[in-house]
Amino acid sequence: MRVFTIATIALFGLYWAYVAFAFHRIGNYGVETDFYWKYGPAAAALRHGRVLIEHFDSKGWGYPLVVAAVSCLGLDLFRAGQLIGILSACVVVWCVFRVHRRLLGATLAFLSVLLLIANPTFLVNVYEVGTDMFFFALVTGSIALILGCERPGWLAIGASGLVAGWAFSTRYNGLFLWPGAVLAILFLLEPECPFPSRLRRAALWSAAFLLAAGPWLVVNAAHTGNPLTNNNYTNVGFAVYGEGNWEHFFYGGDRKIHSFADVVRLDPPRFVKAMVSNTLDHLKRDLFELNPAPWGLVALAGLLVVGITRRSSRWGAYLLFGLLYFLTLVPVFYGARFSLPMLAFYSGLCLALLAWDRITRWAAPIERRFPVRIFAFLLIWMPGALAAHAKTQDPQNPESVQAGPYETLGAADYLKAHGGGATLLARKPHVAFLAGMTFAPIPQVDSPAALHREALGAHARYLLVSGAEMALRAGVRPLAEPDARVPGFRRLFESAGALVYEVLPDSAAAP
Repeated sequence: MRVFTIATIALFGLYWAYVAFAFHRIGNYGVETDFYWKYGPAAAALRHGRVLIEHFDSKGWGYPLVVAAVSCLGLDLFRAGQLIGILSACVVVWCVFRVHRRLLGATLAFLSVLLLIANPTFLVNVYEVGTDMFFFALVTGSIALILGCERPGWLAIGASGLVAGWAFSTRYNGLFLWPGAVLAILFLLEPECPFPSRLRRAALWSAAFLLAAGPWLVVNAAHTGNPLTNNNYTNVGFAVYGEGNWEHFFYGGDRKIHSFADVVRLDPPRFVKAMVSNTLDHLKRDLFELNPAPWGLVALAGLLVVGITRRSSRWGAYLLFGLLYFLTLVPVFYGARFSLPMLAFYSGLCLALLAWDRITRWAAPIERRFPVRIFAFLLIWMPGALAAHAKTQDPQNPESVQAGPYETLGAADYLKAHGGGATLLARKPHVAFLAGMTFAPIPQVDSPAALHREALGAHARYLLVSGAEMALRAGVRPLAEPDARVPGFRRLFESAGALVYEVLPDSAAAP
């Protein structure tokens, strides 16, 4: 089964490498916006030995540094991100198989791999460029190094800590791996081992974690004065006070939250109520949104089976990691991609149901002639797998393989030739990144005059007008009119999908 799993992973990786590189040539307006806004510019600067700290407001340098390194193979930064995502997906699948083989046996572990690679959220994140799949690979890699073998040696424990430290440098909630690993090593794994020996193992893991995380903490402290400086409190604030209006909360200009303490102090009862509500909402959406029907309910049944009949220390350690990661997500608004690492735990629980003693005893006589459990699994799995793959090809899906603002490429080419590295005012950062310019986001504006004031305040020399700008920025729409002549702006480039304006220094100047 090990060889069969490796072959499956290789075919999966090669197929999605072809699909991604052939059909996904530009990032979409969803999660991949973060690449063009933050990770790509950060990686470009790191290639030249510079840290642009403004691009590390919510995450460390774990991902951009790897993107910069891989781009040295001759790939542009977006292609480097694609390659990292595909390789990360393959690492995830192998690590999940390794852990589940210890928990369930090789056959059921392979079926859990099939469940994972047919999940819609997992498939989208194979070709979308961002931190999600890379972080998933680091998390599962760290866990597999201590749970994927019978008795992890000192080298495996040290490597697990190093990988976890890099996970923390990629996303700060990777910190959950630290208490999870220490508790597992001290109290769950190898209880027969003398406690001083377990204590040394936990210390080794912790030292390795700090060794990998330390450089970023030092760099962050050097630039901001605090090794833990970040603005993740804004995501918590939005979950508590945003009332579902992302644009108003983040761009409205009247936000009263500037730290995590502000989130709590502003309205403590509302904060507590939001945390309780988030816990229930996240669990419900994990079971019925992250896991397509019927797998969420199957995972829930599998959890009961494990709790009643498989109360082993290894299962306990594995579920401890899952619980701790789930808790890190409770303070923020729900996003299926944030819960991506939870798929490893849910897929294992789904197959734990098939390992239930009652089902095994019932199936044993039949399986001497026919693999009834495997057949039942494939019968349920196949329609969902086909639907998940079809969704990645659906032109109506905003996260499909073909999705992306291709209509703006003409404007990007024009600005690359004429922009000279100036600042571009736009709602999305894609064109600015492709043109080698500085991106300035358009805030909420209701008139061209207000738009001009914002452009001057951002020191923007150019303005992009495309579908993304017109959809949610009323002040931009007059500039899209045929032969529009708006004071303060001069039209320089026109195409079917995008317009480029020069920002004039005088708001009353005739275009």
